[in-house]
Amino acid sequence: MSCHKSTGFTCAVASAFLLILVMPSIHGTPTGAPAAACKDMTPQHGYTPQTSASPFKTEIPVGSYVLMDDPVKLELRSSSAGDTFKGFLVMAFDIDDDSTPIGTFKTPTDGQAQLMNCTANGVLNAATHTSNSTKSLVNLEWQPPLYYMGIAVFRTTYVQDVKTYWTKTESITVSFVMEIPSSASHLLLQRSSVWAGLVAVSLLAFLMR
Repeated sequence: MSCHKSTGFTCAVASAFLLILVMPSIHGTPTGAPAAACKDMTPQHGYTPQTSASPFKTEIPVGSYVLMDDPVKLELRSSSAGDTFKGFLVMAFDIDDDSTPIGTFKTPTDGQAQLMNCTANGVLNAATHTSNSTKSLVNLEWQPPLYYMGIAVFRTTYVQDVKTYWTKTESITVSFVMEIPSSASHLLLQRSSVWAGLVAVSLLAFLMR
């Protein structure tokens, strides 16, 4: 680009504009993951993902077995106190097919997440952040496909800052069944008994003060 001396300022502005156009996108996405992130679950910041273990996890409080058609509650959380994340993108996949997300997320009420469509069928099968505020816990609810009887896994990308993120952090696998196995029911009952015992002990200690 040639510039006449008298139009130097104009040329400088034009050059700066062209530079912005050709620069790779390395800025963050403070109001949610872009549609381009659906393909590989990277935030499109222009940096490579971390290869270390993620300091964040996607927990399924109900456990590994869910009755067919029942919704699933998810907890996106820090693994230890002090760690926080700013952004996230989560989708569910059948364990035998990692190419297409399944199910739909329910609209959250706390304002920390928004839904997006990562396929061509118009289904809200992904959830992402609404702001880049620091977070240590995000609650979500997901609805499986109708009559789904497979095994699902949730994959979450966690963004700590513009340069630091972990892709496809996996939850435990969740099997959708007609009936909860007796072994799982026994474990749930055992957990409930332990919790009831702790509550009773705490109450007794309070009354004896």
